[in-house]
Amino acid sequence: MIQDPLPDALVEEMVERGIYWVPTLELWQGVGLGPAAVANLARFVAAGGQVALGTDYAGYSLPFQLGMPTTEMELMAKAGMTPMQIIVAATRNAAYVSGIAGQVGTLEPGKAADILVVDGDPLTDLTALSKVRLVLRDGSIIRR
Repeated sequence: MIQDPLPDALVEEMVERGIYWVPTLELWQGVGLGPAAVANLARFVAAGGQVALGTDYAGYSLPFQLGMPTTEMELMAKAGMTPMQIIVAATRNAAYVSGIAGQVGTLEPGKAADILVVDGDPLTDLTALSKVRLVLRDGSIIRR
């Protein structure tokens, strides 16, 4: 269970096997298990584990933040993830675990040009991701 500390052997095996973890920290916080979930994620990340950002929004009666998942990102930061690790978890890694890494997740030729332009530097301040200046979807501006 998420409230129990992960055994070291399990963390090591998950990292060795290349298992990605989608921690859904906002959910665990909502049911009172946030600190345990954050502590387990911190151990997994420190061991070199790969993380993808996602939430369990649908199907629960708990309140969830809509739009940019800043709550999830803040909790990932509490687990010791750097801003770059969090951004990669939300883009490349999320696309990979969703099975669509060939189409989205990174800016490369042949992939959809989905781009978020923000005010500020999210590598020094993740809240900059909420200061949206421009959104491109498949190369077309959809929000200014």
